[in-house]
Amino acid sequence: MIKLLPMPADYLVGIEVKGKIEKDDILPLIQSIRPKFEKHEKIAVYVELAEWEGISLAALWEDLKFGLPHVRAVSKKAVVTENKWLTHAVEWADMLFPGVEAKTFPLHEKEQALEWLMIQDDED
Repeated sequence: MIKLLPMPADYLVGIEVKGKIEKDDILPLIQSIRPKFEKHEKIAVYVELAEWEGISLAALWEDLKFGLPHVRAVSKKAVVTENKWLTHAVEWADMLFPGVEAKTFPLHEKEQALEWLMIQDDED
């Protein structure tokens, strides 16, 4: 399940992930965030992963089809989780996508994650 979270700025996308991500979770998310890419030169992404159980192949495919063409429009990504292997996965993704600054935060530092995302390079 993916739930959109309210964010303090329009250039921020906030999502909470619980359980396994399926294609039916990804498609509405894409439709919800597509206008942000059209409105802002750069966006920042907040992801809260408390109980993540993976992603189906169909959901991953939809995510990649939408996300890869927009990867240069993402300035930062904050992942809030207690899961150690996800912390390492974010570090690896940071190396694969050097234009996206990614950082992990423990669950008790949600506010710090949002503050970090809101420090922009004045590009919007």
